[in-house]
Amino acid sequence: MVRQVHVQAEQGFDQWLRSHRQESYATLLSASDAVYDALNTVIGHSVTQPQPDEQSAAWRAVNTALREVDRADRTVWTVGPPRVARAGLAMRHALAELVDVWRAPGSLAHDQRAIAHATAKDQWGEATAHLLEQVEQVIQTFDEDQPG
Repeated sequence: MVRQVHVQAEQGFDQWLRSHRQESYATLLSASDAVYDALNTVIGHSVTQPQPDEQSAAWRAVNTALREVDRADRTVWTVGPPRVARAGLAMRHALAELVDVWRAPGSLAHDQRAIAHATAKDQWGEATAHLLEQVEQVIQTFDEDQPG
């Protein structure tokens, strides 16, 4: 009977951990997408030459979304495992590099910025794909451990 209670407790914890991990991973990915969506507004402004207050508002949205990525990434570090957390950190850094392409308005010529954007976007995409691979492996491990 004691063993059965112990097994049930372990299964309950595993379900709790799986749920929290899934939620934290989904939040990180969603927050990452929100940064890119907000950045698209900034990119659009590079063509339309908006009023300064519109540009400031667009950057505030990017910065707010980046803070959400940081919060989500800390949660991923908390629930782990470390390999997913490292992949999340790499994705976050790649996303920051993409944002940085647009931070200094006059630092790059239009063609150079387009190339830097494409390169950074590819790196972010690769880092995101790697994170998803790690997440899939972790979730699959939970699924395989369930009695069936």
